[in-house]
Amino acid sequence: MSTLGFNEILKRLEYFCAYQERCEFDVNEKITKLGVTSPEENDKFLRLLKKENFLNQERFVSSYINGKVSIKKWGVNKIRLGLTQKKVLPSLIETGLSQIDKEVYLNNLAVLLSKKAVNLPEYKTYFTQKTKVLRFLSRKVYTAGEIYGFLSVYWSFCVL
Repeated sequence: MSTLGFNEILKRLEYFCAYQERCEFDVNEKITKLGVTSPEENDKFLRLLKKENFLNQERFVSSYINGKVSIKKWGVNKIRLGLTQKKVLPSLIETGLSQIDKEVYLNNLAVLLSKKAVNLPEYKTYFTQKTKVLRFLSRKVYTAGEIYGFLSVYWSFCVL
């Protein structure tokens, strides 16, 4: 049992959730770190945080996806994997992913492709250059169709 009182733990959890959007998985970990071992108390904290709108899974998914697309320039599959690791419901994940602005998403892919292609040293073949770019974009976990579509268009208009 925690040495902190119920109100002190609740106050810390509210601050934790107010600082940035959190998912239930992160809040459960924080509750455990604060020393709460009882599942009943854990559920009570979660209910109170949801009731006071400190914890909202839909809002978290939207925030997570927007940040990963606009700042990290992640692909859909990497975002899906990250949300799955946070134990977010698949239906919430798919709803959030369907709301990604396709223009911004494809622009991110184009920017990553051109940055990587320009910074490559000279290789003997275009195949080697394409392979390097393909591997780089694969690490961002864009789908194969997206990558190959952009590579074919890029290399038809651009000579490295």
